[in-house]
Amino acid sequence: MPQPRSRPAQAHRSAADIWTGLGLAAALIFFVVSGALAYANIQTLRANNRMITQTHDVIVALDAVLLTLQDAETGQRGYLLTGEEPYLAPYQSATAEVASRVEALAGLTRDNPTQQTNVAQLRLHVNAKLKELREAIQARRTEGPAQALAIVTSDRGKAEMDAIRSRVEVMRAEEKRLRRLRLADMEAASAAAVISGIVSALVGAGLAVAVALLVRRNVQARARQEWLQSGQVGLADAMMGDKSVEELSDGILAFLSRYLGFQAGALFKGDAGGFVRTATLGVPADADVPLAFKAREGLLGQVAADARSVILADIPDGYLTLGSAFGRDKPRHLIILPTLADGVVNGVIELGFLREVNPLTRQLLDQSAPAMGVALRSAKYRNELQNALEETQRQAEELQVQSEELRVSNEELEEQGRALKESQVRLEQQQVELEQTNSQLEEQAQTLDTQRGHLERVAADLKQKAGELEQASRYKSDFLANMSHELRTPLNSLLILSKLLGDNADGNLSDTQVEYARTIESSGNDLLLLINDILDLSKIEAGHLRIQPENVPLRRLAADLKQVFAPVAETRGLGFEIEIGEGVPPALETDRQRLEQILKNLLSNAFKFTEAGQVKLTVAPSGPGRVAFAVSDTGIGISAEQQASIFEAFRQADGTISRRYGGTGLGLSISRELTRLLGGEIRLQSEPGAGSTFTLTLPLVHDAAAVGGLHRRRRRPTPRSLRPRRRWCGSPSRPTSKTTATRSPPHGGCCW
Repeated sequence: MPQPRSRPAQAHRSAADIWTGLGLAAALIFFVVSGALAYANIQTLRANNRMITQTHDVIVALDAVLLTLQDAETGQRGYLLTGEEPYLAPYQSATAEVASRVEALAGLTRDNPTQQTNVAQLRLHVNAKLKELREAIQARRTEGPAQALAIVTSDRGKAEMDAIRSRVEVMRAEEKRLRRLRLADMEAASAAAVISGIVSALVGAGLAVAVALLVRRNVQARARQEWLQSGQVGLADAMMGDKSVEELSDGILAFLSRYLGFQAGALFKGDAGGFVRTATLGVPADADVPLAFKAREGLLGQVAADARSVILADIPDGYLTLGSAFGRDKPRHLIILPTLADGVVNGVIELGFLREVNPLTRQLLDQSAPAMGVALRSAKYRNELQNALEETQRQAEELQVQSEELRVSNEELEEQGRALKESQVRLEQQQVELEQTNSQLEEQAQTLDTQRGHLERVAADLKQKAGELEQASRYKSDFLANMSHELRTPLNSLLILSKLLGDNADGNLSDTQVEYARTIESSGNDLLLLINDILDLSKIEAGHLRIQPENVPLRRLAADLKQVFAPVAETRGLGFEIEIGEGVPPALETDRQRLEQILKNLLSNAFKFTEAGQVKLTVAPSGPGRVAFAVSDTGIGISAEQQASIFEAFRQADGTISRRYGGTGLGLSISRELTRLLGGEIRLQSEPGAGSTFTLTLPLVHDAAAVGGLHRRRRRPTPRSLRPRRRWCGSPSRPTSKTTATRSPPHGGCCW
């Protein structure tokens, strides 16, 4: 009996063991399958997370390549503008980094054939852009700014840069597309993981909770990472372009305000050891926001010195308020962070929040600080380049004025230098002879004394001859002045008689004879004007011209000039305008006759050399105690190489035999000498075909002592010739009436 009983028990135990084993096996299989599914889902989430991170790295690498090329272009432009090697520092560092950045980009996209093709195209455009930069720099070094500017203006570099930006945008769009696909895969994997967790929860709540927590943690991390990446990409887009420091600062605050939701902010840029405010947002106009601070001054200075961000909570009373049209309130929380470029703090940003600042916001700001610092440094470099260009242009204008003043003194110094060089050569030869013949030292010393006495006599003779030459020049000027007076008497008779003949009161002359008489009168008037110019020039050189200062009302002077030249402008079909600017005093103390003579000569030249457009006289202040008269026209203009010579006697911009415009070439020379006697100066700005502007600058009060001292220190050189060359123009044209007779003879005929 025990055996039969034991057999069913054993059979029951065997069945229980079998079912238990099967249950355990089924449970094990279920957990293995669930674990495998969970593991597969987790691996999918991790792989997609890595791919999304890789996508972000690719986008950041694209931005780095683009910023590196922009730094190289900025350094190249700075060197092309200034020609100084220190401005090539951004270019050299960028060219050293750009190849590694492109290779890093290729390494990040090695599993994507499409992106590898884009990287290959990008590498070609980058190499072409670097080649264009090197060619422009080499041309600037070897051939000068003009050839380098020609390479820049060929738009080859701009085309390559546009192609680089286009290729970067294509790659960025491809990465964004891949990120969307990977996000969709992550969403699917996340859903599968959740379902698997729920099913697994029926068997093991602990396993389900663990899987659910892991999935939730991954989803949140992915969301945080995506939010951080989107913020960095958006901030990079807001900082794109060639912006000034102020524009860049406004763009940074505007984007951060939209993305982070702060209510007030201020940005300070590093400048010469301190920090200067460049932008604010949400701050009332009457708020007492500091304009500048230094390191370790207040919380802003402490953050700048420590290079670490600071968060302040529960802001006490007394802080600045933020407001709108409906009211004001103080911020509840503040975050102050530094911006860095190559580890150096170059900016400080302060943001005010009405809500608590979450750690994710601070993480985004900390990660974006280097990018903002690099952008601020690039904008600063652009501002410095612009300032350097303006300073170079200003210095060029000052050098042009100084070169004119030094030209006269250089002529005298050259003459003295030649005499000194000749004396020095003789003395050096004698010194060599003395060193070679020590045995005859005493005899050579006596010879040297004799030669020294001879040199002193020669120097005395030269000084006497220089005095005789100066006296002869003065005699010449006196002779020309006296002869000009003597020539006027018969010339006036000639003009009166030719006018009477031209009027033909008795009607006994033919038309041809009347024309001849009027031609004689016109030529006589031109000769009289030439004699007057020579007389003025002779008086100035002989020192006989006296300046008689008086009170000259400027508006009355302008009205007189308007009355004189308005008919001329109407006859020639030109516009004529006189403008008196703001801040001009009502009158100045000077010689009215000489001032009118200068202005009339400048206006006459402007009308003579202008065929279409207008002539304008502008009166404006020119620094403390001075006033400027600018005569501008839209005429033929004067080339740069002729602008200095036209102020010499009998010199014109067009001095050929077949020149179109008449004149003696004395007007500007006399005007320059009269301007010097009045204590002023004349400047010229002109381009061929674009018109000319002569600017006469005079003191408001004439200082005879200062002008006299200047005249004694600066002796004018004797003109090359005081006799104009006679030329014959074969055209038989003559003026047909008194109204057509002008100071300059018509083209053709006999003239000076």
